[in-house]
Amino acid sequence: MNNKIYFKPRDIVKLAFQYQETKFIPYYLELTQLQNQALTKYYGGKQWQNSVTNYINHITGVDNFLSLLLGVSSILDFEKMSIQSDSFGCTWKLGAACHLVDWPLHDPVIGCYHLPNLEDYFKILQQKWPEDIRNTQDQFRVIAHSFGLFERSWSLRNFENFLIDLLTNEPFVEELLDNITEWLLHSIDLMVTAPVDAIMFTDDHAYQKGMIMSESKWRKFFKPRWKKIFERVHHYGLYAIMHMCGDTSSVVPDLIEIGLDCMESCQPECMDIYNLKKQYGKDIRFWGGLGVQDLMAFGTPSEVRKEIRILKNKMGYKGGYILSGAKTFGEEIPIENIAAFIEEVNLPMF
Repeated sequence: MNNKIYFKPRDIVKLAFQYQETKFIPYYLELTQLQNQALTKYYGGKQWQNSVTNYINHITGVDNFLSLLLGVSSILDFEKMSIQSDSFGCTWKLGAACHLVDWPLHDPVIGCYHLPNLEDYFKILQQKWPEDIRNTQDQFRVIAHSFGLFERSWSLRNFENFLIDLLTNEPFVEELLDNITEWLLHSIDLMVTAPVDAIMFTDDHAYQKGMIMSESKWRKFFKPRWKKIFERVHHYGLYAIMHMCGDTSSVVPDLIEIGLDCMESCQPECMDIYNLKKQYGKDIRFWGGLGVQDLMAFGTPSEVRKEIRILKNKMGYKGGYILSGAKTFGEEIPIENIAAFIEEVNLPMF
């Protein structure tokens, strides 16, 4: 059966999430305006856009900085590159990346500090939803809350300070994480007022050679709290997705145990994603897997096509897979490789 004809993109993603194979592997592609223009020049017109299927689309969610309260659409607005403070009391030096230069909790004491008011934030956020909903009629809708438990903790305490806290001040760590957990649970209750299929979180608690902290610390402090968060998502009948950069392979069984439905990024530069699929492909979905910092940046179009065929056949086996770059396609990616991606992902799996 030609799934692309008889099913909407949203249906195909849902089949994949139900561990069913489909003729066309669902994929996710996000391009910048410059990349769109370059592709139009590459193909000699805009006809290439007709071949791109938007399987997944985003409803405007909670960004890292609650920057809507600052009156900007994104704190990474290059016209506003400077040092700015966000709604959490953190100060960032903006550029191609954000660097934390000041933080609200200089001492390991919460005191009178309060996380931002989500009710006020969502009043602004919800104004964006009608247009988002109109633009995502046939897509699998995802709403994201950026900065998870670890990321929010270190941004409030400073990265180095929080890692020291994990070793020397467990009562403070427990209190801080409990506060953030309750705040995230409240955010979920507000996000589900949008008609979405899944909620995505982010928590980069690993680097490319393993976990940033020990697995035992992660299991003690983060695992039980993420369990509460995933349970709240499931309470509303939605899927829980988490973006995690780096090598998180050592805690994948734990993530399955606490109810994570889909892990996103799946960096092949630091994890054997095919082995993860072989070991855990019946219990968790994978999203990503295409190397960006190596293959897409430095490989040839034929190498890109070859790897995509392998991903479709191995990661897409018995469903449970969304094909995507493990990272966003930056401006350094050759346009020929992006074209190879578009052309290859749209070919049937079998």
